[in-house]
Order: sequence, then structure tokens, then C-alpha cells
Amino acid sequence: MRRRTVVHGALLFAALAIGAGCAARDSENTDSAQPAIRELERRALGKAQAYVPDHYTLDDEARFATSKKARRELGWRVLGKVLKPVKVAEDALTAHSTTKTVPLFRTWLGGDEFSRMFAKLYGDLGEERRQMRAAPTKSELDAIFAWNETSLGASTEADYFARIAKVADQEGVDGLGGNARVSYSPGYIRHFLEDYAATAACDGKLESLEFATPPVSAENFTNCFSSEFPAEAAVIKASWRRNDELVDVGLPVHDTSADMLKQRVAGLLDNGGWPRSGVPLRKAGSEDAYTVKLEGGEGYSLVGLHVITKELRHWVWVTMWWSPNGDDDFGQDRPEEIRALGNPWGHYKMSVVTDFDERDPDPRGGFDGTLGDALAAVHGPRTWTSNAFIEKGDHNAQTNCMGCHQHAGDLKRPLEALINDESAFPDHGRVRVRAAFPADYSWAFATPASPDDKDRLQKVVVDRIRIYDQAENQGAHP
Repeated sequence: MRRRTVVHGALLFAALAIGAGCAARDSENTDSAQPAIRELERRALGKAQAYVPDHYTLDDEARFATSKKARRELGWRVLGKVLKPVKVAEDALTAHSTTKTVPLFRTWLGGDEFSRMFAKLYGDLGEERRQMRAAPTKSELDAIFAWNETSLGASTEADYFARIAKVADQEGVDGLGGNARVSYSPGYIRHFLEDYAATAACDGKLESLEFATPPVSAENFTNCFSSEFPAEAAVIKASWRRNDELVDVGLPVHDTSADMLKQRVAGLLDNGGWPRSGVPLRKAGSEDAYTVKLEGGEGYSLVGLHVITKELRHWVWVTMWWSPNGDDDFGQDRPEEIRALGNPWGHYKMSVVTDFDERDPDPRGGFDGTLGDALAAVHGPRTWTSNAFIEKGDHNAQTNCMGCHQHAGDLKRPLEALINDESAFPDHGRVRVRAAFPADYSWAFATPASPDDKDRLQKVVVDRIRIYDQAENQGAHP
């Protein structure tokens, strides 16, 4: 039996970066008061904690594809790993906080950190190695991660301790991670840094890629990396809602019952999308929804989260969303591992896919109750998973994540045109149509023009290289 090293377990990810995604702009998402982890917060949080993958065989991949029950067990396992509490680095974080832990995914890296890390890494290579587009060594990669953990940038030690002094409770500790929409595991960022030369070489080629363009090789189904992402690669895409004393209207409650899903998947409501208005609200405190307090005192609650991990070759696509009725339908089979985490995690439901096609012949997937009803409501020849807090726009309640992300790196058309192209999005974006996956399903690589900000990591690399090339070709230094 041939084995593959792939991880069990890491938005879209509103931008699950795998970063940007095919969702329309999230108009319900209130302003992001702190979308980046600055140097101040990074030092307090400490190192970005690695996603530790499980290792699956091809037989395992087939098992997940043919069994909804096995697939859901996998999805919960992934969540158990990314929600695991990990200790923050700063011990002086006020006596008001006793735990000083955050969920593991809250330590992950943002696009702004990638930009800082690549700028220093590339500069430190030296002119000769830059001209050769030499790959950084393992020790150089280790060093850049260590530098990022403690660097204060333009801030001072006084700035740092002033920031720490504002942390007065557990919500403040959680707020050190900001409220960014997309974050990347160390394994994802490390691969991008190590393979920068291949990503830069793809500049100008993305516009010429067709659906039939073949992959690099049988072992590498991308067009822009020298190898696919490792099993340690994971991405999250989050959706937050302002929720504090100043803005306490409550959190949206989306109906994911079988009756409602049946209508949405059939396209009978909101043109196959999730409701754009009239969604009921429910008051929720920090025991009901994961809530963070930012430096200015603003509170934000997590209402949706995509987690994508490279534990399987075509990734594991997990999404969870907030609900006051967390044990209904997609929360019915919550395992003890998640229950043991306590609230607020008992108020989140979960859906997961691992393949384009639904190969479990049982519409209910072997489940009784409201979960079996809900699975049967979305059963068909293609898999289904969607998150009302993240997938916006027409037909986005009919999708499965993979159909969109296969086009990551396609710069021929704006995202909206791509979504509305039946040849690119047959069966509402649930069918594989590409021979290769230009950026290994990662929209963070490059994204067409869109109304909201998204990470474009290839551009970060290309722009930095051009700065040095122009200066060094003129005999100057940046």
C-alpha cells in the first residue's frame, strides 16, 4: 500500500488563503479593527505554533471520500487540533488572566508577517545569492522565524510593555491575535519562503494558463511551485462580528436545518445563496461565542471559520459556524475531544469535504436525527459544504469550496466573472474542471482584482525581488 505524507487537519477562509476565495465581499463583516498581528503582539504571543499533521494513506483518502461518517470524524479531529489551547510567550500578562492560553490557530502568521519575513530573508541572502535566486538554507529559515518572534520593528520596549498593560482579562489575551480574516500555519509560510524562486518565475504566466494546461509532473499538480505544499501547511479564514458593550445587537443566527438547506441547494431562496438581510440576531457573551478584545477595547466574536489542511493531497476542507443551538444538525456528532474544550466551542457546527464527488451512497451518511436529515438534504453527485458567514453572493449556499479553490491563481478574469462562468463553475462550482491547480488551491498566491483587500503573496515576492534587481543593476543597494 503506497503511503503519502499528508496532514490531518488547516477560510478560506474568507480569503482561506487559501486565502482569498470565491465569495463575494462580506458586507456583514464589520470593520476589522486590527487585521494584522503587529510586532508588539507577535512578541507577546510568541512563536507561531506548528500544525501537526496526521499521515494518511491513499486507502484513507478513499475511505474519507466514500464515508460521510469517516469524513466528519476527520473534520472534528482537525478542529480539535487547531482549537487546542497553547500558552502565550509573555509571562507578565497581568494577574487578571489565569490561563494565558489561546487556540493554536490564533498564533498563526498573517500576510503582513510574511511580507516582513521575506523582506529580511531576501535581503540577508546577499547580492550574489539573490542574483542566483538561491534557496534559503534550513538554518536561515529557522532564523527568520525566530527573528519574527521577537522583533519589535519600529516600536520600542516601552511601546511593548504599554501594549501588554492593556491586557486585563482572557478576552484581552485572545485579542493579541487580532481579528484578521486569514492566517497561515508555519508550514505554509515556510514552504512559500523556501520556494520563492519558483513563485517569482511564474510572474506573467498565470494569465496564459488554461483549464487544460498540464501540471508540472505527476508528483506536482501545480504550475507555480516546485513541489506541492507539505502536510504541515494549513490556512484559516475567519469571519468576525463586532460584539461588545457599544455594539451589542447580537450575532446572526443562520438556519441550517434540513428543510432550509433543501430549498437553498435547490436555488429556491436568494438565488442559491445565503440570506442577505432579515437574519435573526441572538445576544451572545464570551461563554457563547469565542470573543476577543482588541487594543482599543473593541470586542469581536468569531462567527465563521474555514480550516484547510494539506493532510490529503487535495486538502481537507473544514468549516465551522456559530449557532446558539450547537448540538443540532451539523453539531449533533460533536466528539468528546471537542466537548472537553468547554464553551464557547460547544456553540459551533461543522461541515467537511475532501473530494469533488460524493461517493458515499447513503444520503444520511449513517446518521440518525437532524444531522442525518441535513446531510440527506444536500446529498447529490457532488459534495457539499458552505458557511453562511463566509460564502456570500449568488449560488454560494450550493458549493463545496473545492470547485472555487481549484482556480486559485487564475488571473484571466475578475472573481465575479469567474464565479458566474458556467464553464468554470459547473454545478455551482462543485466539479473539477482543471488538469492542474496553478497555486495548489491557494488564493493567497495571486487573486484577480476584487473590491476588498486580499493577500497576494506572489506579488510580495516579485515586488521585493524587483526592488533589489533594479538597485543592484544600477550598482546601488536598497
